[in-house]
Amino acid sequence: MKTMFNIFILNFLVTACSSSYVVSSSDEDKSVDEFNESAEGEEAEIILKDNTAITATEVYLSADSLHWFNSETKLKTGVAKSEIRKVMFTDTWTGGAYGAGAGFIGGMSLWVAVSDSMENSQFDNYMGGLAALGVVGALIGFPIGLIVGYPIEYKFQNAEKQANSDKARKQ
Repeated sequence: MKTMFNIFILNFLVTACSSSYVVSSSDEDKSVDEFNESAEGEEAEIILKDNTAITATEVYLSADSLHWFNSETKLKTGVAKSEIRKVMFTDTWTGGAYGAGAGFIGGMSLWVAVSDSMENSQFDNYMGGLAALGVVGALIGFPIGLIVGYPIEYKFQNAEKQANSDKARKQ
């Protein structure tokens, strides 16, 4: 049973976590405003339809285009929304929280696996080791999570796809 639990935890830890949102510009949808709120003060990676990646700051989305400051060229640039595949941001604090949680679970799983091979029948020792390795795992996982970050992805829906999805919604 403990082996199955460890396999489940390992599978959970290997799976990547991220958030993905679709940005459209219909009158009912507030996604443009939500995008601008989340983009404020953040560095973004903009992926165009031709797979060109652009690192940008001061990203602002209008009804028909995306504007940003390109830190490499030091110029303010813009492109039509139809030319954008996605915009990605990285949330470091959320990444740290996920890293700490994964490290905590990983540390506890390691203790469960190690304690199976030891002949330690005292409940206090077992729970103390479980908590200690959980905390050690969290302390290791937190800075790793900060470095890796938590990806937030905004996918852009072109007008044709949006019209099809609006028709499907109304039916």
